[in-house]
Amino acid sequence: MRGLRFVWLGFIFSSVGLISPQPYRPQVNSLSAPDTNFLPRLLAEKAPHLQPYLHAAKTYRIQILYTQVNRDAQNRPILKHYAFRLDTTEYFYPASLVKLPLSALALERLERLKGQGITPYTPFVLESPFHSGCFTQLPKQLYSVVDCIRRQLVFSDNPTFDYLYALVGPVHATHTLHQRGYTSAYFGHRLSRSCNTQENFCVERIVFLRDKAPAYTLPPTCIQEPPPHPYSKHPYLFTPYSNALSLKDAHAILMSLIFPQTMRPSERFQLSSEAYHLIRRYLSMYPSEARDPDYNLKEYHDGVRKYFLMGASDSVPLPARIRIFNKVGMAYGYLSDVAYIVDFDLGVEFFLSAVIYVGEGYLGFPPAQGYPWSLGLRFLRELGWVIYRYETTRKRPYFPDLSAFRYDYRRP
Repeated sequence: MRGLRFVWLGFIFSSVGLISPQPYRPQVNSLSAPDTNFLPRLLAEKAPHLQPYLHAAKTYRIQILYTQVNRDAQNRPILKHYAFRLDTTEYFYPASLVKLPLSALALERLERLKGQGITPYTPFVLESPFHSGCFTQLPKQLYSVVDCIRRQLVFSDNPTFDYLYALVGPVHATHTLHQRGYTSAYFGHRLSRSCNTQENFCVERIVFLRDKAPAYTLPPTCIQEPPPHPYSKHPYLFTPYSNALSLKDAHAILMSLIFPQTMRPSERFQLSSEAYHLIRRYLSMYPSEARDPDYNLKEYHDGVRKYFLMGASDSVPLPARIRIFNKVGMAYGYLSDVAYIVDFDLGVEFFLSAVIYVGEGYLGFPPAQGYPWSLGLRFLRELGWVIYRYETTRKRPYFPDLSAFRYDYRRP
């Protein structure tokens, strides 16, 4: 009788929510073992206009990752991953995608410098003891880490990448990401200057100009033996030390910046809540909202770094209820986009990442204007709309509260 009473009391307590629910499981499956059946079926049914691309996926070197987001009763995200032709062993040139983890690592670096009175808003400059090669082209501008991140994430600026490249260091960046499980990552060269291998593994002196205190200096360093490349001898690797980042790792890095609670502690960036918000805000900011006088808004219009849904065009602006938190890459025939897309009014949220190659048949590495970029941009734009439209019809157990991702863009 007492046992029955305990069962009955347990039923009562669970009914009124006094017994804790099942432990929170943030991911239904892992990115290492995504569902590979659903996405091809969905695209075959909902995207007949994309079938010419998908039937030639090997030629286009297409890879796609799609992550559904559901919420539990406490508004905690639960992720499920789907893939099309995902292959972490196939190298593609990530171009500006590497700016995403480097921005996070730069903020981590500043966390360790707090005791020196240095903040993300402290201006710094590069100085070099080397007086040959690419170091004769050393940029002279004064930037803060916030300036660099804003320019890289909103405009995909290359010169400020070189500032963070020096601040973090290519070998430290590579090793740190490997320790966190992002083993495809490799930093082997700058983006705004053409440097040889030895120069790329030397970084300049960093001089922080502190308020009411002497300048604080980080010394220049050189690495004599570069770390081994994760894609060594791959036929698509341009040089033995080309930058690298797989689509899976880029997708996971974005998830760790949007939903750190869904990742293992070892996979997360060691950032304050303010630093997380800073990155998310700039990932979702349009160039017109950044109001940077150094950029011509006719060239850097609001769609220029938004490939999903917008196709890098500003001809049809998105409604204000939709925001794209993303980073793109474009170089040497490769187009990539890694995005978290939300519709605040409809309660839609999902992650979508893809890469496509439009350089087939092009000998060497022609200048950027030499590739049929519109071919790849059309694919990415339509892929985004196919998944978005499907998401608007998908039933969710709970309507999400997305207020944490609404940002004030009125200040730069």
